[in-house]
Amino acid sequence: MFQKSNPVQTAWASLRKGFVAVAFLSLFLNLLMLAGPLYMLQVYDRVLTSQNVDTLIALTLLLGGVFVVIACLDLMRMRILGRLAARFEMAVGAPVLGAAMRRRVQGEAQSAENLVDDVNGFREFISGSTLTAFFDAPWIPIYLLVLYVLHPLLGLLGLAGAVTLTVMALINNSRAQKPMRNAAEARGRSDALFKTSDRNAELVHALGMKSDLVRRWTALQIDAHAHKTRAADRIAGFSVLSKTIRMGLQSAILGLGAALAITGESTAGVMIAATIVLARALAPIDQLIGQWRGFLAARGSYSKIKALTEDFAEETPNLHLPRAFKTLDVKIAQAGPPRAINATIRGIDFDLAAGDVLAVIGHSGSGKTTLGKMLAGIWHPQRGEVLLDGSPMSKWNAEDLGKQIGYLPQDVELFDGTIRENIARFSVAIDDAEVFRVAQEAGIHEMISALPEGYETRIGQGFFLSGGQRQRLALARALYGDPFVLVLDEPNSDLDAEGEQALRNAILATQARGSIAIVMTHRPATLQAANKVMVMRNGSQTQFGDKDDVLKVNRRNVLDSSGKGTRPTPQPVPETQITGAAQ
Repeated sequence: MFQKSNPVQTAWASLRKGFVAVAFLSLFLNLLMLAGPLYMLQVYDRVLTSQNVDTLIALTLLLGGVFVVIACLDLMRMRILGRLAARFEMAVGAPVLGAAMRRRVQGEAQSAENLVDDVNGFREFISGSTLTAFFDAPWIPIYLLVLYVLHPLLGLLGLAGAVTLTVMALINNSRAQKPMRNAAEARGRSDALFKTSDRNAELVHALGMKSDLVRRWTALQIDAHAHKTRAADRIAGFSVLSKTIRMGLQSAILGLGAALAITGESTAGVMIAATIVLARALAPIDQLIGQWRGFLAARGSYSKIKALTEDFAEETPNLHLPRAFKTLDVKIAQAGPPRAINATIRGIDFDLAAGDVLAVIGHSGSGKTTLGKMLAGIWHPQRGEVLLDGSPMSKWNAEDLGKQIGYLPQDVELFDGTIRENIARFSVAIDDAEVFRVAQEAGIHEMISALPEGYETRIGQGFFLSGGQRQRLALARALYGDPFVLVLDEPNSDLDAEGEQALRNAILATQARGSIAIVMTHRPATLQAANKVMVMRNGSQTQFGDKDDVLKVNRRNVLDSSGKGTRPTPQPVPETQITGAAQ
């Protein structure tokens, strides 16, 4: 693997120096917190007995100065944690996004997982109060030691309370972990259905599915809330019990201090100071128990993004090969979606040279889209290779290969940004002349120019494109950079006659530049720009060759409408009808 260490672990380890600084500040904060008990001790044992107002004023001013220092140190600690959280988010953002896209390409996308929320949630954990409680907890022995110095019995009572609450925190963790995990999984399923329903609201409305989907989403929500309530009840129960024990301990230490004062073993000041010290000693444990749900959620988020970047780590970059300009050889014995059990295409064997235009025809489900993804380098065959100038696509550097491929999928997706940025594939250095050229080739320049902001029109902010406009804009994006291989999957499904003419012109211009164009199509009109034709049936290549030769064979033996067999044709059939039947 290219990354020898997990990027999430590396990002977490990079915060170590910052955490050391926070721990250092926490030490001084907890030491200075003893100023309050010491103040009370002096007031009760010295000021009240001596009736000296000057001493009271001096102690009060000194305590005020200490509180100012405490505030400054606490502010520094919170600001450091905030910056550490931002550093972690910036460090893991790109690796997590890259791993998520690799997972999608490899066919294992899990829409139930909201990785953005996971990263943001862990960032909030780093900068929040839960983590500060972890930094305060190691200094609890200081407070217990102070209690022991005040009186051994007070120290033993404080130790017993701290141990009791710590054991409760551990039990709380073990009992709440599984319900929290089940709640997260159930909530993921309900969120996935919500997002899918919202994204396809028009389809849901047209098919009358709203009531059924709402009913199903409600059932998933009930399941999620049941798990969440079970976890919340357990955490709340331990939280209430810990608060009750803490209040009981404070009353117990107050009573013990009073008893020691009555017997003359301590003073009233010791009694008050011990109460304050114990409250400070138990506060981090009580805070952790109360916020344990947030800690479990943060730990789950960390584990999720860590596992994602491990399972879909960035691979070793391949050698930078020179730009292809000669041939595309396809020899696929067996191929399908990544990690698929069954192969969806097999027995594909053809080669194309610079300037060839191949039309791939066949029924729906014949494997055209799968073949298109293989030719675009998105997927790789399980058995076989797709070669550019003799080099397998799987051996090309991914970024280099992407610049040689122009791909227009069936489902067009545009990104939040300007039309200019979308056409230029969000390149850092946009070539405006190239943007203009491909927009003209796709026949969309006039439409863009008519917009109020032209090429700077931002997509996705109240501005909407028709299906045909989106398809032609995606065609311009595919043409950008003059790719050597142009793969178009049903590129005219939403085009009108003018759009189809622009598509043919773009294909012919690609052919004239010496590139290779491959068009998966259901429409006969696209065949006019092709010089080679391949027929697919049931995932296999049944015919391939020059267009005229394939059409002659089809005139003698035309597929029937079901695609399950052939029937003799007594008379020649027009070319457009042949192509339509072959689909």
